[in-house]
Amino acid sequence: MSGASLPSAALRAAVDWLVRHEAETMSAADHQAFAHWLQQDAQHQAAWARVGSALAEPLTAVRSLQAHTEGLHAQAAMQALFHNRRRRVLRGALALGGIGVATALVADRLTPLGQLMADWHTGTGERREFMLADGTSVLLDARSAVDVHDAAGRPALQLCAGALIATRRYAGAAPLQIHTRDGVALFDAGRMMARVHAERTDMVALEQSLRLQPREAAQTLLHAGQGARFSARQLQPLAGNAVQRAAWQQGMLAVDDWPLADVAQALQAYFSGYIRVAPSVADLRVFGIFRLDVEELLGTLGQMLPLQIQRWGPLITIGAQGGH
Repeated sequence: MSGASLPSAALRAAVDWLVRHEAETMSAADHQAFAHWLQQDAQHQAAWARVGSALAEPLTAVRSLQAHTEGLHAQAAMQALFHNRRRRVLRGALALGGIGVATALVADRLTPLGQLMADWHTGTGERREFMLADGTSVLLDARSAVDVHDAAGRPALQLCAGALIATRRYAGAAPLQIHTRDGVALFDAGRMMARVHAERTDMVALEQSLRLQPREAAQTLLHAGQGARFSARQLQPLAGNAVQRAAWQQGMLAVDDWPLADVAQALQAYFSGYIRVAPSVADLRVFGIFRLDVEELLGTLGQMLPLQIQRWGPLITIGAQGGH
């Protein structure tokens, strides 16, 4: 059975199962579901064999990369690999191969490959503004992605990655909804900022108030100037001047007692390589307002803190002064 004759649904499912296997997040029930899917149809078995064979070599390279880089580079490579190969699978061209791991890494650092299917998205170091049908303006930070929904005339945004600032000068027929995986913010008019992190979401009411509803916690009202950090079940106020977290709209980074690791993460969206912070210095506290210029900001940090900053091609390492 040739790859071209396999149904796209079977190939898509095979790629999805492979992603879940590689992420090592499958439960016992998931493994049973996979076995059932595999035995359900000969086409499923053929699709699984086809996908596994085509991706065997690049997956081996990614696994090797992961073993030597604590998973940082490998995560980007894996996302880029699966995103690009999924397209080739659905075109029935899997056997033709595709981009290599190194190419995937470079491409992903310039434009996040896993975000290309979002309605709106930005690349590394890029900020872009969009308009909703109701006149709301939405500014995306670098390496951000958002999907737009309009159910029964009620606007809604799904922030998938990065950060946005939404400005709504006049109240519409319904509140604007800003969804993340952790919950939703609703506001009638004003300005607000949202940013998604790996394990939480930050929301800030920049002008006027907004209602914040975590998925599994009580609703909270944020007044202008207030911010909150929340997951699906927990919520806590943002420390310091919450409004300054929107300084990126002017190309600035305002840091009020941030750990160095968070500063590096903010910089990463504006740097086409990788920034790695040693655990020994990750919790050093940083204060100040800086331009979002990676080289300039790293130079300033090197003068402010006892750091050793080294650059190895696309990789910047930040460690303790005199460390190894």
